[in-house]
Amino acid sequence: MQKHFWLAALLMTGGLGLSGCGSRATPVVDKPAGTVWNDEFSGTALDTSKWGFQFGNGDVVNLPGWGNNELEYYTDRPENVSVKDGQLIITARRESFKGDKATGGSDQTYSWTSGRIRTAGKFSRTFGRVEIRAKLPAGKGLWPAIWMLPEDVPDNTYGTWAANGEIDITEAKGGQTNKLWQTLHYGGQWPNNTSSGNEFTFPDAGTIDQWHTYTLEWKNGEIKWLVDGQVTSTKTAWWSSKAAPPKGEGDLAAWPAPFDKPFYLLLNLAVGGNFGGNPDASTPDVSQMQVDYVRWSALPDEKRDAGPRPTMTYPWTPSTDPARPAQPDGNLIYNPSFEWDASNEYVKANPTATTLAGVSNSSFWTVYQANQGEQFTLSNDAAAGHSLKVDITQPGSVNYAVQVRQDGLNVVQQKRYQVDFDAWASAPRHMMVKVGGGDTRGFAAYSGEQDVALTTTASQHHSFTFDMAATTDTAARLEFNLGAAGAGQVWIDNVSLKQIGDAPVVQVRPPLPDGNLIYNPSFTQNDPAVPGIAGVAGTSYWSTWEDGSSGLTSTVKNGELQLAVAHVNPANNWHVQLNQTGVPLEQGKSYTLTFKGHSTSPRTVAVVIGENGGSYARYLDKTAALTTTGQTYTYTFTSPVTNPAAQLQILGAVGQQGDAYTLAFTDFKLVKTAP
Repeated sequence: MQKHFWLAALLMTGGLGLSGCGSRATPVVDKPAGTVWNDEFSGTALDTSKWGFQFGNGDVVNLPGWGNNELEYYTDRPENVSVKDGQLIITARRESFKGDKATGGSDQTYSWTSGRIRTAGKFSRTFGRVEIRAKLPAGKGLWPAIWMLPEDVPDNTYGTWAANGEIDITEAKGGQTNKLWQTLHYGGQWPNNTSSGNEFTFPDAGTIDQWHTYTLEWKNGEIKWLVDGQVTSTKTAWWSSKAAPPKGEGDLAAWPAPFDKPFYLLLNLAVGGNFGGNPDASTPDVSQMQVDYVRWSALPDEKRDAGPRPTMTYPWTPSTDPARPAQPDGNLIYNPSFEWDASNEYVKANPTATTLAGVSNSSFWTVYQANQGEQFTLSNDAAAGHSLKVDITQPGSVNYAVQVRQDGLNVVQQKRYQVDFDAWASAPRHMMVKVGGGDTRGFAAYSGEQDVALTTTASQHHSFTFDMAATTDTAARLEFNLGAAGAGQVWIDNVSLKQIGDAPVVQVRPPLPDGNLIYNPSFTQNDPAVPGIAGVAGTSYWSTWEDGSSGLTSTVKNGELQLAVAHVNPANNWHVQLNQTGVPLEQGKSYTLTFKGHSTSPRTVAVVIGENGGSYARYLDKTAALTTTGQTYTYTFTSPVTNPAAQLQILGAVGQQGDAYTLAFTDFKLVKTAP
């Protein structure tokens, strides 16, 4: 599945066009000739000698929503996974379901359930022909997928995702029934990953909710997708690197890594998330993904010599086009106030520059829409100083459904940048802003995904800075993502992106004498050289942040930090934050975090250790169920990267009953775990 961490797009074999859409054939019980592994689903229940269940919403693997903001909770109940009449049936259900910690899930309550099964630990193979006959469900927000992941993930032969690879045989958006997606994920470890793939449109009015055969033919150095016997995509170039970030060909694993190791199969039906958006009232309460058979066979020449590494583009490959220079004032954004007309020297020098359709004075700007139900218009609002006006009547279901951006920005590694712009709205709302890469950079967020709260104050100014930690990108982009945040009008003006100096050289902070990597763990220090929480004694090395509406008050009593929150924000858990930065971590090393905590009423908070800036990658992403009685919380994780200045965060409670609460913490300790 897409992203940051999951899904895949499959292939197919059978008749062309609608010829694969007929009624189901008589089940084949015996293994077809040439197959090395298969399941014809001829029994009365899932064969657990071939498949294993996955449970939950991804929380236990540090990926809530499976890394994609998905809504479903996966179970092994027959209501979600069953075998009947020679078919595997994975069913998504709209229902209130409380998770089960006993099965490795979370004990939260979820609004959807579904099924996710895999052959990990039971069957995996390098190369071959994988054929699946399936019927996928239609319905907004449904996300069926047939895909593959490497069997050796715990060993990290090539690193973590996506340096170790992912093959998406087929994934579909239930709201776009005439298309499917077939994708390879590879490159560096997230967020330095990339992907390449194909968007396939069925011929002859075909749709995903008809029977089709999806096929993957995987040979050494070549991966080919087919739908109903028709070749739809072929890939012969990819790469893998553990370096963070990779800086040259010397960092590459040997070709054809990572697709020269055993992979296993996954079948699942997700609901909601970044790929196809969330369901709505039109989405069926019960939807089924049906699978007739899965067959894996050998190919005669699958182990052929892969040949030399093919020529391809890497993140560090110099652009064939010169980097676009900054304006004389250092601004990398051209036409920053939507006022440049045909007489402007930059417009005259760039006659092929993009424009916004129907919007005057919009050279160098572009718009993207995700076709997730969004409807909007753009205009140059003379009454508002020629600001760009975005009038959203249907916001879509993902934040990038309505995206205004400028491409072609030269963002240099190890430099610090400042983003400035004016933006306001007809009613209070949020938008996500980022400076990041395009598809060849895996849409990496160099600045992190900045959540910006808009008010109705005209020409309200916004600003943030970031350090460019990734490889220099001469084709970076600044995005204003306005989708999934309600209808209304938004104005954008006076946009600026400037280099303001070098990114600071990070000095590695040594551990305390007892090995603790957290400084001032019990809130007793007042170091004048090290700031703490403003106005709160005993908080050196710590900081807090709140969204401006939470009414946060911080105090220290008897070596315990108390965070009093006046107003719960039901929409997000980062509205209140307790932070310590400068925490040094080493790649591949195991760490144990402990602390004591309690709350004036039962509250679940997030416990995060991760990147401070950039993509804000999370190395530890867990929760702590605080009660009114103080207790110790313990977490162990392995750092996927070396980061001399990671940050520890406690994020406030979300969606709890009651208007106010107070959290209390002390005795933080983070130590490297002994081998």
